[in-house]
Amino acid sequence: MSVGFGVSLVVRGQTVDPEGMLAAVARAVIAIGIEVDRFGDVVRFTAEDLDDLSVLAAPLADWWQQHGPTTAGDVALRFVGPSGVTELTYSKPELAVEHVQRHIMVDSGRPYGPGETPGLVRRLTAALLRWARTGFTASELSIRDEGAVLCVALTGRDLDGRPRSLEFQALNPAHNDYDPGDDDGYCLVTEHHAPVFQGLVALQLTRWMLRLRLADGAARTWGTRSAMYPVRLHLDNHEIEQLRHSLRRLFSFGGDRFSAPTLDLQ
Repeated sequence: MSVGFGVSLVVRGQTVDPEGMLAAVARAVIAIGIEVDRFGDVVRFTAEDLDDLSVLAAPLADWWQQHGPTTAGDVALRFVGPSGVTELTYSKPELAVEHVQRHIMVDSGRPYGPGETPGLVRRLTAALLRWARTGFTASELSIRDEGAVLCVALTGRDLDGRPRSLEFQALNPAHNDYDPGDDDGYCLVTEHHAPVFQGLVALQLTRWMLRLRLADGAARTWGTRSAMYPVRLHLDNHEIEQLRHSLRRLFSFGGDRFSAPTLDLQ
């Protein structure tokens, strides 16, 4: 079953001509067999396997970064998937590829066919659940160790197909490219792409649940109704062990330089 996503770059309200980006990805898409369709300045990439699309992360991140995104949010890499439109407006340059790859993995999917779009009841139920409780159910684990940066991401979807995610990121001080001046400590990012640095009071992992206790500032940034942020885990035993090992390693990167949360990884 084919999967894919649409992408465009919007700079100060104007959609950018994707010709340069298409030239940069031409060799890769031909080699892998990714189908490319252009609709004005929006491009859709489709492949037989989701992992095939990950090759697009680096060139798309480079296209985005060339236009100088800032915290003002006026340079947005926009993704279109079955659940709607999401945007990347800013990240540290060294994390841009990881952020784009996470969007590709979360936002890609098979377009809804006739009669497949979630109905009113499912959309209302999903909206009520999002309002009534924090957190989500994660069905996929992604661990990316690029040497300089370790990223651990949990992703899932709500009843209406809307993507949900939580990603932990940290710079590895043992890497040759490490610059302590660029290190603000571990970072947490959700599907709303609001980064929070050192935003945890405590973290607990059990077989079926990852429980985060957010610092007050983190809870305000994410707009959660509670400082408790539970992520239910629909993962197999091997994935749980991978998650445990990766989180333990990620939170060891801070050493004595940053305040670490209370960890209970059992």
